[in-house]
Amino acid sequence: MNPGIKRAVWILNTLGFLFYLVWLSTLDARATLRSQDGILFYLPCVPFLFVYMLLINPKPQPKGKPWWQSDADDEKEPLAQQRDAAPPAANPAPKP
Repeated sequence: MNPGIKRAVWILNTLGFLFYLVWLSTLDARATLRSQDGILFYLPCVPFLFVYMLLINPKPQPKGKPWWQSDADDEKEPLAQQRDAAPPAANPAPKP
């Protein structure tokens, strides 16, 4: 993603989230915190958090064996790579 666009989305998301929280703080606490329908006022916070999760760079995965590979396969793989990488032995000339 283009860094300029990423920064603009980050700023717009932050401003929108802050304005929503300020508007939420102006409401009566009985309407939002003490009633069963009060959760509906907090649901719009989820998309803001989802955008933040999308903007964060993922951590690189550690190098290791895949989850489907067993320990026995993990031991056989280097041997197979060495066998494939070794030059084939020259065939001796047949004796008459």
